[in-house]
Amino acid sequence: MSNFSLKAKTSLSDQELNDFGISQKIIIDISRKELQPYLRLPDVKKILLEIFSDNGFILRQRIHKDYGIFISGSKEKSALCIQMGHKAGWYYDLVKCEYLHRKGIIENVSFVLPSLNLEKFCKSSGTANFE
Repeated sequence: MSNFSLKAKTSLSDQELNDFGISQKIIIDISRKELQPYLRLPDVKKILLEIFSDNGFILRQRIHKDYGIFISGSKEKSALCIQMGHKAGWYYDLVKCEYLHRKGIIENVSFVLPSLNLEKFCKSSGTANFE
C-alpha cells in the first residue's frame, strides 16, 4: 500500500489549463497515481511523462535541429517542462522556453515542479520546488 499520492496544484481555470494543452483528465490522472515507498524523483518524472504522453503531448522535444537540447514535451504551441532535478535546471529550462517563445515556436509553457512534501518523501534535496 502506498503512503503518498500525487496532486496537481494550479490556480488556473479549466479554460486556461486547456489553453496550455492540459485537460481535466491529466489533472485527474495525476491525482490517481499513488507512489510506492522509496521512490525517487526521476521515477516520479517517468510517471508524469507517461501521463502527459497518454494525453497527447509529444515527449523529448528538441529545441533546435542542430543541437541536442530538449524540453520534456510539447503539444501544439504549448511547451512542457517537468523539473524534478537540481535548482539550476529550473533556470536552464526557463532559458530554453524563452528561446522557443522568441522564435514563435511556443505560445506558453507549463512547468511541473515537486512540492516540498514530495521532495521529502523521495528523500531528495536541492531541487526546484513548487513552494
